[in-house]
Amino acid sequence: MNKNALIKKISEISAEEVNQKQVASVLSALEAVVRQVLTENGTVIVPGICKVKPKTVKERTRTIMMGPMKGETYTIPEHKEGSVKAVTSLKRVFR
Repeated sequence: MNKNALIKKISEISAEEVNQKQVASVLSALEAVVRQVLTENGTVIVPGICKVKPKTVKERTRTIMMGPMKGETYTIPEHKEGSVKAVTSLKRVFR
């Protein structure tokens, strides 16, 4: 499901109390808040859906497996990524 389909579905489920423009605005604000909190090394909990927190990925070395540079190695530097974990109530849906 893409963003437009999500916006449409949320608007439909809300019994037309919230129009698609309002839903799009809320989703954009949620994205901005998550980005801001993650850059400040904080954790965001979206109730009933997921928990998003920053995760540090250690430096690692990889080898090129195909092409004219096959066999050469390169290093991926240490960096941060967002880690998303579904909340327990959502995990139970798939059990």
